[in-house]
Amino acid sequence: MKKVSVICIDCDSSYIDRMLAVQTYANLEVVETTTGIDFYEDIAGYCASTDSDYICFLEPGQLLAPNKIQCMVEYAEKLKEAAVFFCYREYVEPDGTNIASPDEYFCGSFADTCFRGSQTLRVCIELSNNLLGNLTTMMFRRECVQLCLDNLRQYEVRGNSQMQKTMLLFEVVAENVIGVLETVLTATFVELLDLPALKAQTGLFASQVETFRRLHHWEAFHNKPLGIAMEHQMLLHGQSDVRDRHLQKEITFFATDKGEEYNLHPILEEAKRRGYEVRMTSDLDEKAEIGVYCQHVGKPENAKFSVILLHDMAQGHLRWPNMWGVERWHKYDIGILPGVRWKERWQRCACQYYLNPRCGAYMLGYPKSSQAYSQELQERVDELKKSMDLKYDVNVLYAPSWENDGKEDDFVRALASLPVNLLVKQAWYDESSFEHNQLYAETFRNIQEMRRLHEGKYDNLHYIEPEESILVALKMCDLIVSDESSVMTEGMMFGKPSIAVEDWLVPDTIPKRFASIPYDDVYKCKKAQLRETVAHWLASEDDIIPFVELEKAFANKEYVNRDILDAIEYFTTGKGNTDFLKWKMSALYMPANLWS
Repeated sequence: MKKVSVICIDCDSSYIDRMLAVQTYANLEVVETTTGIDFYEDIAGYCASTDSDYICFLEPGQLLAPNKIQCMVEYAEKLKEAAVFFCYREYVEPDGTNIASPDEYFCGSFADTCFRGSQTLRVCIELSNNLLGNLTTMMFRRECVQLCLDNLRQYEVRGNSQMQKTMLLFEVVAENVIGVLETVLTATFVELLDLPALKAQTGLFASQVETFRRLHHWEAFHNKPLGIAMEHQMLLHGQSDVRDRHLQKEITFFATDKGEEYNLHPILEEAKRRGYEVRMTSDLDEKAEIGVYCQHVGKPENAKFSVILLHDMAQGHLRWPNMWGVERWHKYDIGILPGVRWKERWQRCACQYYLNPRCGAYMLGYPKSSQAYSQELQERVDELKKSMDLKYDVNVLYAPSWENDGKEDDFVRALASLPVNLLVKQAWYDESSFEHNQLYAETFRNIQEMRRLHEGKYDNLHYIEPEESILVALKMCDLIVSDESSVMTEGMMFGKPSIAVEDWLVPDTIPKRFASIPYDDVYKCKKAQLRETVAHWLASEDDIIPFVELEKAFANKEYVNRDILDAIEYFTTGKGNTDFLKWKMSALYMPANLWS
């Protein structure tokens, strides 16, 4: 078994015991050292004298998978051409909650491949994107890596432990071949944002990287490397890109389904009122002067100025708190979130560059919330109620995210004999998309089958057409039943409680999964308990269903569309109302950088 040295830097003994006692790899030599005046001499001297086959490190503020060292040794033995190895890491909060996995954009780029350390490091420095990690994610073959003390002594970082460790890592990587094991084996605890410290570190990093460049005879950098991503650099000067962009007064709203149309329509009406030429399109490839998007993945590169919103309140809920690893917002100019809950998710994860639009992110509200109490909506509700000739005073709405496995039948059979009206509102599907999305086609067929099975068979069952706005259904009902749909959160706009059926299946994975309901403000039950739960709700004078403050979900309801247009005008013309700036959000934690 190969011998591995673990050099523990600035670690207390209890932390070392916790991290290493659970390691599955047995042949370890543990040594301790501290940063400071003799740090580089101690490291270089130990590496030259030990008989260990591999050297790795442990720093404070890290978590190690029990098989971390085992996996890295096995990978090193497999990738013989490389001298230095890295594993993937996550970023976690103090309680261990994962807020950022490895950057998905680069996943797959390193698998079983060797790279020149100098080239990889230069890419990282120029992108200001730390693709390698820190000393704790690194291991190297002791016999292949020769540390140059003459180089290390030229870095003026003895009073800064983070920078001292960073330049050691750079020196190990610079002249060697590296490999990256695309397996998460470590995690780094995030630290609260400290702007003075961030500014000091960026200045020090810039000067030391220039020393590193000179020592290794690299060409000059095009721009001064600051060690933090371009998207985070507004933190250093506190300014966004405000200027007259000389754009035509035209806004294109991109909506690929009816739900997205209804979400964007209130903004479109406000833009029209202000004299903008507006249009709605489902073609994400269309060019635009100003483009407003709300898709999981839009195409903001086709707009001269771009805005991104959510299309529903449960967007990306399987990846909360950080949906942005896939739905990347840094390609847009403005990002808009609906309320405090989403603000908190964004703030916790905004240490990653890909959450940060060029002109900032703002909690300006949810466009549809501005219509919740409109006269137009009330008139449409009254019209439908009259046409339905409702039998009872209480309306229970069924509105699933997907129709599959007879969920509508479960709903109807469970509740049809109760003294309530059953309202069914299924999602709308564009049949032109079925050729490219078989799941949509199958769901559409299921919706039609369920309607043929039930319509006209029950005098208290009524259908609200799929193309109708969900707001109509929410305003009409008294209680919502769903699987995991965001309609349960949107129901809060009207004060309507919800029941989520936990064991209804959702077909967007293979095999199908159970509904995911990461909400605190809905009641959850099994489908066998649905009738009992609704009956209990009907009989109870107290609200048995938990509910949170409306402002937690929906902020700025009265002015949301006004403020969105104000933001667009300010960042495209350099002037206008700036009241919206009070809603700007800021990161909670220090940005991910090249020295952490």
